[in-house]
Amino acid sequence: MDNERTTDIPEQSYVITDEVIKSLKPFSLKTIANKEIEGYIYRHCQRLLRLAKEKNDSNEIAISINIDTLDVSAPVFGDSRCVDIGYLTKCMKGTGYAFLVVHNHPSDFYFSRRDIKTFIDMENMTILIALGNRGSIYTLEKKRQLTIGEILDVRKILLSWKNDIITYVEVISLIENYGIIYSHV
Repeated sequence: MDNERTTDIPEQSYVITDEVIKSLKPFSLKTIANKEIEGYIYRHCQRLLRLAKEKNDSNEIAISINIDTLDVSAPVFGDSRCVDIGYLTKCMKGTGYAFLVVHNHPSDFYFSRRDIKTFIDMENMTILIALGNRGSIYTLEKKRQLTIGEILDVRKILLSWKNDIITYVEVISLIENYGIIYSHV
């Protein structure tokens, strides 16, 4: 996600296939109780993968969905290692709405440090989804807004990961203490 290159994502990129799009597993979100809205989000996840396959050589694409109005942003196109979501975050700021951001990972890998930092820093971004080009699905959800102190604590956790002091699994375990829900399908 974001425009800063990440070093924690493998170089291997996978091409999105029609089979991956067709067989993308349905998933549920803990902070959304409405199955129709979950279905709507799921269909947009499939559309994002199709768009990445057909219009961006299976490289990264991101969209946002306003959870209150269900409006979907225009897609933002990236390359094989990142997508700059600055435009999406500018549209979110100051609106008072909750947003979900979906992007794909050509590496089929989990969230990067930059993904988690952007998610934590953006007050209005309440759900972040990373779709692997081979069908993996990673989600982060905020049960509540984080305080400034908690945001700083999470940044320290991410710095420890960057410095190879802790692992991704430990990062996820630690940020769950701040009301973050993680899942992987």
